[in-house]
Amino acid sequence: MKQTFIIVVVIFAFSCRKDVKLKLPEYKQKVVVEASIETGGPAIVLLSYSVPYFGNFDFSTPEKAFIKGAFVTVSDGTQTDTLVELDPAQGYIYAGLKLKGVEGKTYHLNVVVNGKSYTASSTILTPAKLDTLYFKGEQDSLGFMWQRFTEPAGVGDCYRWFAKRITKDAFYAAPFNSAFDDKFIDGKSFDFAYERGPQPNQIQQYRDDPEQGYFKRKDTVIVKFCKIGKKEFNFWNTYYQNKASNGNPFSAPSNVKGTFDDDRDVFGAFVAYSPFFDTIIIPKK
Repeated sequence: MKQTFIIVVVIFAFSCRKDVKLKLPEYKQKVVVEASIETGGPAIVLLSYSVPYFGNFDFSTPEKAFIKGAFVTVSDGTQTDTLVELDPAQGYIYAGLKLKGVEGKTYHLNVVVNGKSYTASSTILTPAKLDTLYFKGEQDSLGFMWQRFTEPAGVGDCYRWFAKRITKDAFYAAPFNSAFDDKFIDGKSFDFAYERGPQPNQIQQYRDDPEQGYFKRKDTVIVKFCKIGKKEFNFWNTYYQNKASNGNPFSAPSNVKGTFDDDRDVFGAFVAYSPFFDTIIIPKK
């Protein structure tokens, strides 16, 4: 009887199997923009073309997707800065020379590629200060960066966290899920921690690092805690949601919400950052 039951179950399982053929939408190339400006700094714009997920693109040569010869401007409503290519042979990185970010001002980005114009705007808000910054060990000399923060009352504030180690890191790096809003913390004091994020030009080295994600005793660390706008937070939040669900068939799909006025042919965001800096020399013990 037991054998008969197993046979019936197997027959039933195989009889219910059905091949499903999915028709993928036709791929449409987009201009990819990651642009920013912060208090006291110039506008920085990274430009590239999107590449198909199912395609023959060689990811060992990303420069093939870089955009050369774009016309990029940033304006504060009074003055306009035409950005220059830091390496005209490759394109990709465009930087402002004239405008510097000022708290309270709104900046307008215009990117022209192959005759098409893409626009976005962002405002540098009033910064929020961390109360304290401290290191908490996890194993041996390694640990995470902790801070206490009294979140200003008034729903709608959003933040993004960066850090870099003096003498070890060239750039401020943001860890995974580095953006958060005040939905559940409005007006409250609380402690939170972040791991060390990868340097943007050393992703593989970060993956191979046995101390990946950790800060270390004797490090001197500068934390850059930035206030950002709501639509800018929505971009980073949905970006991280999408990245977290990549390859997981049981996760809910998530569309990344860009900040451009018309996103039919462009993907990305222009984010104005209002930073607060704090430095800690992690003690030896």
